[in-house]
Amino acid sequence: MRWLSALCLSILAWAAHASPALVLNVTLDYDQERDHATTRAVLGDLANFLGGELKQPVKLIMTQNAERVGEHIRTGSYAMLLAPAQLVGLAMRSGYTPVAKTEQEAQVVLVAGANSRIRSLDDARGKRIVLPHQESLVSYMVRGEMNALGHSPTRFFRQVNYVNQYGAVLYALEIGQAELAALKSDVARDWIGRNPGATAVKTLASVPQAGVVVSDKLSPDLRDRIRSAFTRIDANLESRLKRARVGGFDPADRHDFEFVSTRGFYTPEVLAGVSIPSAEQVKSMLDLGVPLIDVRPHAHFREGHIPGAVNVTYVMNSPKEVEYDDSVDSFDLGKLPKDKNAPLIVQCNGAECWYSYKAARYLLKRGYTKIHWFRTGLPAWKAAGQPVRRGS
Repeated sequence: MRWLSALCLSILAWAAHASPALVLNVTLDYDQERDHATTRAVLGDLANFLGGELKQPVKLIMTQNAERVGEHIRTGSYAMLLAPAQLVGLAMRSGYTPVAKTEQEAQVVLVAGANSRIRSLDDARGKRIVLPHQESLVSYMVRGEMNALGHSPTRFFRQVNYVNQYGAVLYALEIGQAELAALKSDVARDWIGRNPGATAVKTLASVPQAGVVVSDKLSPDLRDRIRSAFTRIDANLESRLKRARVGGFDPADRHDFEFVSTRGFYTPEVLAGVSIPSAEQVKSMLDLGVPLIDVRPHAHFREGHIPGAVNVTYVMNSPKEVEYDDSVDSFDLGKLPKDKNAPLIVQCNGAECWYSYKAARYLLKRGYTKIHWFRTGLPAWKAAGQPVRRGS
Protein backbone atom coordinates (compact mmCIF):
# COMPACT_ATOMS: atom_id res chain seq x y z
CA MET A 1 0.00 0.00 0.00
CA ARG A 2 2.94 2.29 0.56
CA TRP A 3 3.73 2.28 -3.12
CA LEU A 4 0.13 3.19 -3.92
CA SER A 5 0.22 6.11 -1.50
CA ALA A 6 3.50 7.26 -2.96
CA LEU A 7 2.05 7.05 -6.48
CA CYS A 8 -0.97 9.13 -5.44
CA LEU A 9 1.27 11.72 -3.87
CA SER A 10 3.38 11.83 -7.02
CA ILE A 11 0.30 12.34 -9.20
CA LEU A 12 -0.97 15.11 -6.93
CA ALA A 13 2.42 16.78 -6.99
CA TRP A 14 2.55 16.55 -10.78
CA ALA A 15 -0.96 17.99 -11.07
CA ALA A 16 -0.06 20.87 -8.79
CA HIS A 17 2.85 21.81 -11.06
CA ALA A 18 1.19 21.03 -14.40
CA SER A 19 0.72 23.94 -16.77
CA PRO A 20 -2.70 25.59 -16.46
CA ALA A 21 -5.01 25.44 -19.44
CA LEU A 22 -4.50 28.21 -21.99
CA VAL A 23 -7.87 29.43 -23.26
CA LEU A 24 -8.35 29.84 -27.00
CA ASN A 25 -11.27 32.20 -27.56
CA VAL A 26 -12.65 31.91 -31.09
CA THR A 27 -15.04 34.54 -32.44
CA LEU A 28 -16.70 33.69 -35.73
CA ASP A 29 -17.92 36.29 -38.18
CA TYR A 30 -21.62 36.42 -38.92
CA ASP A 31 -21.34 34.51 -42.20
CA GLN A 32 -19.85 31.48 -40.44
CA GLU A 33 -21.90 28.65 -38.95
CA ARG A 34 -21.18 28.74 -35.23
CA ASP A 35 -23.45 25.85 -34.28
CA HIS A 36 -22.54 23.56 -37.16
CA ALA A 37 -21.15 20.27 -35.85
CA THR A 38 -18.29 20.37 -38.37
CA THR A 39 -17.19 23.82 -37.20
CA ARG A 40 -17.22 22.81 -33.55
CA ALA A 41 -15.33 19.60 -34.29
CA VAL A 42 -12.55 21.19 -36.34
CA LEU A 43 -12.03 24.01 -33.83
CA GLY A 44 -11.87 21.45 -31.04
CA ASP A 45 -9.20 19.60 -33.00
CA LEU A 46 -7.35 22.90 -33.50
CA ALA A 47 -7.32 23.43 -29.72
CA ASN A 48 -5.99 19.88 -29.21
CA PHE A 49 -3.30 20.44 -31.83
CA LEU A 50 -2.20 23.67 -30.18
CA GLY A 51 -2.12 21.96 -26.80
CA GLY A 52 0.25 19.36 -28.18
CA GLU A 53 2.48 21.97 -29.77
CA LEU A 54 2.55 24.22 -26.70
CA LYS A 55 2.90 21.31 -24.24
CA GLN A 56 0.00 22.54 -22.14
CA PRO A 57 -3.77 22.11 -22.31
CA VAL A 58 -5.71 24.50 -24.55
CA LYS A 59 -9.39 25.05 -23.78
CA LEU A 60 -11.71 26.17 -26.58
CA ILE A 61 -14.39 28.83 -26.06
CA MET A 62 -16.40 29.78 -29.14
CA THR A 63 -18.77 32.70 -29.70
CA GLN A 64 -20.32 34.86 -32.39
CA ASN A 65 -21.04 37.94 -30.27
CA ALA A 66 -18.51 40.46 -31.56
CA GLU A 67 -19.85 43.28 -29.39
CA ARG A 68 -19.36 41.29 -26.18
CA VAL A 69 -15.94 40.14 -27.35
CA GLY A 70 -14.99 43.77 -27.96
CA GLU A 71 -15.85 44.57 -24.33
CA HIS A 72 -13.60 41.74 -23.13
CA ILE A 73 -10.79 42.88 -25.42
CA ARG A 74 -10.90 46.38 -23.94
CA THR A 75 -10.59 44.94 -20.43
CA GLY A 76 -7.75 42.58 -21.40
CA SER A 77 -9.74 39.46 -20.52
CA TYR A 78 -8.30 37.16 -23.19
CA ALA A 79 -4.96 35.40 -23.36
CA MET A 80 -5.34 34.15 -26.95
CA LEU A 81 -8.02 35.14 -29.45
CA LEU A 82 -8.85 34.01 -32.98
CA ALA A 83 -11.23 36.57 -34.45
CA PRO A 84 -12.26 38.55 -37.56
CA ALA A 85 -9.86 41.27 -38.65
CA GLN A 86 -11.79 44.20 -37.17
CA LEU A 87 -11.51 42.65 -33.68
CA VAL A 88 -7.81 42.04 -34.23
CA GLY A 89 -7.49 45.75 -35.02
CA LEU A 90 -9.29 46.65 -31.80
CA ALA A 91 -7.09 44.24 -29.84
CA MET A 92 -3.94 45.91 -31.19
CA ARG A 93 -5.06 49.12 -29.47
CA SER A 94 -5.85 47.27 -26.24
CA GLY A 95 -2.69 45.41 -25.25
CA TYR A 96 -2.54 42.52 -27.72
CA THR A 97 -0.07 41.49 -30.41
CA PRO A 98 -0.99 39.69 -33.68
CA VAL A 99 0.89 36.42 -34.20
CA ALA A 100 -0.98 34.84 -37.14
CA LYS A 101 -3.38 35.72 -39.94
CA THR A 102 -5.59 33.67 -42.21
CA GLU A 103 -4.20 32.87 -45.65
CA GLN A 104 -7.54 33.94 -47.09
CA GLU A 105 -8.18 37.66 -47.35
CA ALA A 106 -11.55 39.40 -47.26
CA GLN A 107 -12.57 42.11 -49.70
CA VAL A 108 -15.84 44.00 -49.46
CA VAL A 109 -17.75 45.04 -52.56
CA LEU A 110 -20.67 47.47 -52.80
CA VAL A 111 -23.13 46.11 -55.36
CA ALA A 112 -26.19 47.68 -56.96
CA GLY A 113 -29.12 46.06 -58.72
CA ALA A 114 -29.69 46.38 -62.45
CA ASN A 115 -32.56 48.84 -62.09
CA SER A 116 -30.89 51.07 -59.52
CA ARG A 117 -28.98 53.24 -62.04
CA ILE A 118 -26.13 53.37 -59.51
CA ARG A 119 -22.74 53.15 -61.18
CA SER A 120 -20.54 54.94 -58.63
CA LEU A 121 -20.53 55.76 -54.94
CA ASP A 122 -21.61 59.32 -55.75
CA ASP A 123 -24.67 57.90 -57.48
CA ALA A 124 -25.56 56.12 -54.24
CA ARG A 125 -26.00 59.35 -52.30
CA GLY A 126 -29.55 59.52 -50.98
CA LYS A 127 -30.21 55.83 -51.77
CA ARG A 128 -30.94 52.90 -49.45
CA ILE A 129 -28.20 50.46 -48.45
CA VAL A 130 -28.49 47.10 -46.71
CA LEU A 131 -25.61 45.74 -44.61
CA PRO A 132 -25.05 42.56 -42.61
CA HIS A 133 -24.87 42.55 -38.82
CA GLN A 134 -23.53 45.85 -37.41
CA GLU A 135 -20.56 44.07 -35.79
CA SER A 136 -19.58 42.08 -38.91
CA LEU A 137 -16.34 42.63 -40.81
CA VAL A 138 -18.29 43.78 -43.90
CA SER A 139 -20.20 46.51 -42.05
CA TYR A 140 -17.05 47.60 -40.22
CA MET A 141 -15.19 48.04 -43.51
CA VAL A 142 -18.05 50.01 -45.08
CA ARG A 143 -18.26 52.39 -42.13
CA GLY A 144 -14.48 52.77 -42.17
CA GLU A 145 -14.43 53.56 -45.88
CA MET A 146 -17.17 56.14 -45.50
CA ASN A 147 -15.33 57.70 -42.57
CA ALA A 148 -12.11 57.89 -44.62
CA LEU A 149 -14.07 59.73 -47.32
CA GLY A 150 -15.47 62.13 -44.74
CA HIS A 151 -19.03 60.80 -44.89
CA SER A 152 -21.46 59.68 -42.24
CA PRO A 153 -23.43 56.69 -43.61
CA THR A 154 -26.64 57.85 -41.94
CA ARG A 155 -26.39 61.20 -43.74
CA PHE A 156 -24.93 60.03 -47.03
CA PHE A 157 -27.54 57.30 -47.56
CA ARG A 158 -31.27 57.85 -47.24
CA GLN A 159 -31.60 54.69 -45.19
CA VAL A 160 -29.14 52.19 -43.67
CA ASN A 161 -30.62 48.79 -42.90
CA TYR A 162 -28.77 46.10 -40.96
CA VAL A 163 -29.79 42.43 -41.14
CA ASN A 164 -28.38 39.70 -38.93
CA GLN A 165 -27.72 37.09 -41.61
CA TYR A 166 -25.57 37.56 -44.70
CA GLY A 167 -28.14 35.76 -46.84
CA ALA A 168 -30.77 38.31 -45.87
CA VAL A 169 -28.63 41.05 -47.44
CA LEU A 170 -29.17 39.61 -50.91
CA TYR A 171 -32.82 38.93 -50.22
CA ALA A 172 -33.38 42.57 -49.22
CA LEU A 173 -31.67 43.69 -52.43
CA GLU A 174 -33.68 41.29 -54.59
CA ILE A 175 -37.07 42.32 -53.22
CA GLY A 176 -36.33 46.02 -53.56
CA GLN A 177 -35.83 46.98 -49.91
CA ALA A 178 -32.55 48.66 -50.89
CA GLU A 179 -30.73 49.80 -54.02
CA LEU A 180 -27.25 49.01 -52.70
CA ALA A 181 -25.70 46.23 -50.60
CA ALA A 182 -22.30 45.32 -49.17
CA LEU A 183 -20.99 41.79 -49.65
CA LYS A 184 -17.74 39.87 -49.49
CA SER A 185 -16.18 39.67 -52.94
CA ASP A 186 -16.85 35.97 -53.61
CA VAL A 187 -20.56 36.37 -52.85
CA ALA A 188 -20.68 39.63 -54.84
CA ARG A 189 -19.14 38.01 -57.93
CA ASP A 190 -21.58 35.12 -57.80
CA TRP A 191 -24.59 37.41 -57.36
CA ILE A 192 -23.56 39.77 -60.17
CA GLY A 193 -23.01 36.75 -62.42
CA ARG A 194 -26.57 35.61 -61.76
CA ASN A 195 -28.11 39.07 -62.18
CA PRO A 196 -27.42 40.67 -65.58
CA GLY A 197 -27.04 44.42 -65.28
CA ALA A 198 -26.06 44.34 -61.62
CA THR A 199 -22.92 46.37 -60.89
CA ALA A 200 -19.95 46.39 -58.55
CA VAL A 201 -20.10 50.03 -57.49
CA LYS A 202 -16.99 50.13 -55.33
CA THR A 203 -14.41 47.56 -54.21
CA LEU A 204 -12.72 48.17 -50.88
CA ALA A 205 -9.18 47.22 -49.88
CA SER A 206 -8.39 43.60 -49.03
CA VAL A 207 -7.67 42.74 -45.41
CA PRO A 208 -6.93 39.44 -43.66
CA GLN A 209 -10.19 37.63 -43.06
CA ALA A 210 -9.18 36.86 -39.46
CA GLY A 211 -6.17 36.69 -37.22
CA VAL A 212 -4.80 35.49 -33.92
CA VAL A 213 -3.73 37.87 -31.17
CA VAL A 214 -2.15 37.11 -27.81
CA SER A 215 -2.10 39.25 -24.70
CA ASP A 216 1.03 41.29 -24.12
CA LYS A 217 0.89 39.90 -20.57
CA LEU A 218 2.11 36.55 -21.91
CA SER A 219 5.83 35.94 -22.04
CA PRO A 220 7.60 36.66 -25.33
CA ASP A 221 8.63 33.01 -25.48
CA LEU A 222 5.01 31.81 -25.24
CA ARG A 223 3.88 34.35 -27.85
CA ASP A 224 6.56 33.06 -30.25
CA ARG A 225 5.56 29.45 -29.63
CA ILE A 226 1.90 30.27 -30.33
CA ARG A 227 2.90 32.01 -33.58
CA SER A 228 4.98 29.00 -34.59
CA ALA A 229 2.23 26.52 -33.69
CA PHE A 230 -0.36 28.20 -35.92
CA THR A 231 2.00 27.98 -38.90
CA ARG A 232 2.72 24.25 -38.38
CA ILE A 233 -0.84 22.98 -38.68
CA ASP A 234 -0.84 19.69 -40.63
CA ALA A 235 -2.39 19.54 -44.09
CA ASN A 236 -5.48 17.55 -43.09
CA LEU A 237 -6.45 19.88 -40.25
CA GLU A 238 -5.73 22.92 -42.41
CA SER A 239 -7.98 21.60 -45.17
CA ARG A 240 -10.81 21.07 -42.67
CA LEU A 241 -10.33 24.57 -41.25
CA LYS A 242 -10.64 26.03 -44.74
CA ARG A 243 -13.86 24.11 -45.42
CA ALA A 244 -15.26 25.54 -42.17
CA ARG A 245 -14.37 29.08 -43.43
CA VAL A 246 -11.73 29.46 -40.74
CA GLY A 247 -8.72 28.89 -42.98
CA GLY A 248 -5.03 28.08 -42.83
CA PHE A 249 -2.64 30.51 -41.17
CA ASP A 250 0.50 32.50 -41.91
CA PRO A 251 2.70 34.26 -39.35
CA ALA A 252 1.71 37.89 -38.76
CA ASP A 253 2.65 41.02 -36.89
CA ARG A 254 1.14 44.46 -36.33
CA HIS A 255 1.93 45.57 -39.88
CA ASP A 256 -0.47 43.00 -41.34
CA PHE A 257 -3.43 44.51 -39.50
CA GLU A 258 -2.37 48.16 -39.47
CA PHE A 259 -4.84 49.18 -42.18
CA VAL A 260 -7.89 47.51 -40.65
CA SER A 261 -6.94 48.73 -37.16
CA THR A 262 -7.05 52.37 -38.30
CA ARG A 263 -10.19 52.17 -40.47
CA GLY A 264 -12.89 54.19 -38.78
CA PHE A 265 -10.56 54.98 -35.87
CA TYR A 266 -8.40 57.51 -37.71
CA THR A 267 -9.60 60.85 -39.03
CA PRO A 268 -10.99 61.11 -42.59
CA GLU A 269 -8.44 61.18 -45.40
CA VAL A 270 -10.12 64.08 -47.19
CA LEU A 271 -11.79 67.32 -46.16
CA ALA A 272 -13.48 69.42 -48.85
CA GLY A 273 -12.36 73.05 -48.91
CA VAL A 274 -9.15 72.33 -46.99
CA SER A 275 -5.69 71.32 -48.21
CA ILE A 276 -3.78 68.46 -46.55
CA PRO A 277 -0.03 69.16 -46.82
CA SER A 278 2.93 66.87 -46.19
CA ALA A 279 5.63 67.60 -43.60
CA GLU A 280 7.86 68.98 -46.36
CA GLN A 281 5.14 71.32 -47.56
CA VAL A 282 4.48 72.50 -44.00
CA LYS A 283 8.20 73.27 -43.62
CA SER A 284 8.11 75.37 -46.80
CA MET A 285 5.04 77.27 -45.62
CA LEU A 286 6.63 77.94 -42.24
CA ASP A 287 9.71 79.33 -43.99
CA LEU A 288 7.36 81.75 -45.80
CA GLY A 289 5.84 82.88 -42.51
CA VAL A 290 2.54 80.99 -42.59
CA PRO A 291 1.32 80.64 -38.97
CA LEU A 292 1.04 77.14 -37.49
CA ILE A 293 -1.57 76.52 -34.79
CA ASP A 294 -0.99 73.49 -32.58
CA VAL A 295 -4.51 72.69 -31.35
CA ARG A 296 -3.61 70.01 -28.79
CA PRO A 297 -4.03 70.42 -25.01
CA HIS A 298 -1.24 72.52 -23.52
CA ALA A 299 0.26 69.56 -21.62
CA HIS A 300 0.84 67.77 -24.95
CA PHE A 301 2.29 70.94 -26.46
CA ARG A 302 4.82 71.25 -23.60
CA GLU A 303 6.03 67.69 -24.16
CA GLY A 304 7.12 68.55 -27.69
CA HIS A 305 6.02 70.82 -30.53
CA ILE A 306 7.07 72.19 -33.90
CA PRO A 307 9.28 75.27 -33.43
CA GLY A 308 7.30 78.43 -34.06
CA ALA A 309 3.92 76.80 -33.43
CA VAL A 310 1.34 78.67 -31.38
CA ASN A 311 -0.75 76.61 -28.97
CA VAL A 312 -4.49 77.31 -29.18
CA THR A 313 -6.31 74.27 -27.84
CA TYR A 314 -9.41 72.98 -29.58
CA VAL A 315 -11.59 71.90 -26.66
CA MET A 316 -13.28 68.75 -27.91
CA ASN A 317 -16.42 67.50 -26.20
CA SER A 318 -18.03 65.99 -29.29
CA PRO A 319 -17.44 62.34 -30.34
CA LYS A 320 -14.59 61.28 -32.62
CA GLU A 321 -16.66 60.79 -35.75
CA VAL A 322 -17.57 62.76 -38.85
CA GLU A 323 -21.14 63.39 -37.72
CA TYR A 324 -20.89 65.62 -34.65
CA ASP A 325 -22.16 68.89 -33.21
CA ASP A 326 -19.35 71.42 -32.78
CA SER A 327 -21.55 73.64 -30.59
CA VAL A 328 -20.46 71.51 -27.63
CA ASP A 329 -16.80 72.21 -28.51
CA SER A 330 -14.91 75.48 -28.15
CA PHE A 331 -12.04 77.13 -30.00
CA ASP A 332 -10.79 80.61 -29.14
CA LEU A 333 -10.71 82.35 -32.52
CA GLY A 334 -9.61 85.53 -30.78
CA LYS A 335 -6.15 84.01 -30.49
CA LEU A 336 -5.91 83.38 -34.24
CA PRO A 337 -4.93 85.80 -37.04
CA LYS A 338 -7.77 88.19 -37.86
CA ASP A 339 -7.54 87.88 -41.64
CA LYS A 340 -9.77 84.93 -42.60
CA ASN A 341 -8.39 84.96 -46.14
CA ALA A 342 -4.77 84.48 -45.04
CA PRO A 343 -3.23 80.97 -45.04
CA LEU A 344 -3.24 79.09 -41.75
CA ILE A 345 -1.96 75.65 -40.69
CA VAL A 346 -3.63 73.54 -37.98
CA GLN A 347 -1.92 70.51 -36.53
CA CYS A 348 -2.12 67.96 -33.72
CA ASN A 349 -0.67 64.52 -33.08
CA GLY A 350 -1.14 62.52 -36.25
CA ALA A 351 -3.86 60.94 -38.36
CA GLU A 352 -5.52 59.35 -35.34
CA CYS A 353 -5.80 62.74 -33.57
CA TRP A 354 -9.17 64.43 -34.09
CA TYR A 355 -8.29 67.86 -32.61
CA SER A 356 -6.92 69.33 -35.84
CA TYR A 357 -9.58 67.73 -38.05
CA LYS A 358 -12.30 69.37 -35.99
CA ALA A 359 -10.38 72.64 -35.74
CA ALA A 360 -10.12 72.76 -39.56
CA ARG A 361 -13.85 72.13 -39.93
CA TYR A 362 -14.59 74.71 -37.23
CA LEU A 363 -12.57 77.35 -39.10
CA LEU A 364 -14.05 76.41 -42.48
CA LYS A 365 -17.57 76.73 -41.12
CA ARG A 366 -16.75 80.21 -39.78
CA GLY A 367 -15.41 81.69 -42.97
CA TYR A 368 -11.66 80.89 -43.07
CA THR A 369 -10.70 80.28 -46.69
CA LYS A 370 -7.07 79.04 -46.78
CA ILE A 371 -6.86 76.30 -44.19
CA HIS A 372 -4.04 73.76 -44.34
CA TRP A 373 -4.81 70.69 -42.22
CA PHE A 374 -1.51 68.98 -41.36
CA ARG A 375 -3.27 65.65 -40.87
CA THR A 376 -0.21 63.52 -40.14
CA GLY A 377 1.01 66.15 -37.69
CA LEU A 378 3.86 65.87 -35.22
CA PRO A 379 4.74 62.19 -35.95
CA ALA A 380 5.24 62.99 -39.66
CA TRP A 381 7.26 66.08 -38.76
CA LYS A 382 9.59 63.94 -36.62
CA ALA A 383 9.78 61.22 -39.27
CA ALA A 384 10.93 63.86 -41.77
CA GLY A 385 13.90 64.64 -39.50
CA GLN A 386 12.64 68.05 -38.46
CA PRO A 387 13.40 69.49 -35.01
CA VAL A 388 11.03 69.43 -32.06
CA ARG A 389 11.04 71.88 -29.15
CA ARG A 390 10.02 71.13 -25.57
CA GLY A 391 8.41 73.46 -23.05
CA SER A 392 5.95 76.32 -23.39
